[in-house]
Amino acid sequence: MNTQKTHYVFYYPFNYRQYHFEKFEQLLKQHHFYHFKMDYENDLYGTDVEISHQLLKQFYYPFVEEKLLNDDVSHLHFNRYSKKIQEQGVMVTQFDEIPFTLLSTDINLCPFGIGIAALRIELEEEIDINAAISFGHYFRVLQPKIDEEMGATIHYEDFTFENTEELIFKKIAPFLEKFFVDYSAIHKNISKIPFFEDERMYVSAFFQFDEDTKIDEFLLYRAGQLNGRDSNGDPYISSTNEEYIKRFIDEHTYQRWAPRFYTITTLQGHIQLTNVDNESMKKYLGSFHSISYYTLLIHYFYKLMLLKLIFEHSELKFSKDKDIVEELIEQITKFASRYYFTEVSVRTEGKEISNYFRKVFRIDGLYHETKETLEELYRIQEDRSADRLNKLIFILTIFSMISGIYGMNLVIEMLGEPIQLSDIVGFTLFEWIALILAMLGLFTMAALIINQLFNFTTSIYGKLQRKRQR
Repeated sequence: MNTQKTHYVFYYPFNYRQYHFEKFEQLLKQHHFYHFKMDYENDLYGTDVEISHQLLKQFYYPFVEEKLLNDDVSHLHFNRYSKKIQEQGVMVTQFDEIPFTLLSTDINLCPFGIGIAALRIELEEEIDINAAISFGHYFRVLQPKIDEEMGATIHYEDFTFENTEELIFKKIAPFLEKFFVDYSAIHKNISKIPFFEDERMYVSAFFQFDEDTKIDEFLLYRAGQLNGRDSNGDPYISSTNEEYIKRFIDEHTYQRWAPRFYTITTLQGHIQLTNVDNESMKKYLGSFHSISYYTLLIHYFYKLMLLKLIFEHSELKFSKDKDIVEELIEQITKFASRYYFTEVSVRTEGKEISNYFRKVFRIDGLYHETKETLEELYRIQEDRSADRLNKLIFILTIFSMISGIYGMNLVIEMLGEPIQLSDIVGFTLFEWIALILAMLGLFTMAALIINQLFNFTTSIYGKLQRKRQR
């Protein structure tokens, strides 16, 4: 079984320092990435692809469109920078040599320092479906670490790359790592992208088959799980239970236009399969590179943002990081009010596809867990602060009561004159108590003032440092 058209988009997430947003933007322009605008005529998507920008704008609610499709450059918007590449390459596996064309690359600078790079790839026409799925399976792996991920090399521009990460950082976007947030201050063994699952990219794919090809449950399952070939080169499927496969397909597949068009959304990818004629294919492929692209982008942003917050609050030093907890609560509040929308599309199909993303990415569960955890942390720290304040008030009250009982004026008048050692030695018991209380009170007040100034200065400095690192 061969595919007539095979298009891939691979999504590489990263966390960039938002403090250097303008520098990042300038460097993107130096590397020939231009700020994408809806009215640009471009050829980023290969042949036979027609994008309806008017349809795209009418697909989303205005409050989503204003953030997602805004032509203005702002760290509050989703800023898409695109570059046409159109370079040929070949992936070599144990059983296949798979020619591909790297069509273009996007660098999406999203709010809160979330970045998503998108690599568009087209495979040659009439390619075996097992080879086509294997390409997605291997290419999404940045650094192979287990047996099932190993066994592929990429030949591109007279270079041979052992993994996709080398291709990205040496040829496609060699400047990208310069702007990554450094998490080594939190944990010396932490990765650069601590919320990047399994170090594998998320995949969006479009497979067009001949009109006579039947798209059955097994093909849908294999495509959704990116099951290519097994160790013998035969078609691979990661389940032997037909009931499980049927249940999985029912839960993850959007079948509104079946049996000619299916969309399956899993943890591995968002995969579209169709056996329509070439004229109808153009409409679906155009939607794949526009509506599906942006719908996936905003939901993937939701997931990454929530995972970022979960990671950052999990690494807090519980007794010391009240300021960071407050900042995280501020972030999730801004995120919820400005970007976190349960409905992003005005169209029925858009609402239904969004539900698949929210379910697969566990967006609603992650949001509520994160929000509740941060609020609980803040409440506990507030209780601790109140407890410390109560103890301080108790101590100061004791000083005031004792001082009032004994009469601080027993020694206060002497402090305004030169004090002789003989005068102090001759103090009565009550005068000694009054002197000690006076000195302790003064030292206590001085210590409290110095401590508050130190905490205030440390807090301001810490906020500035964290701002520079974001």
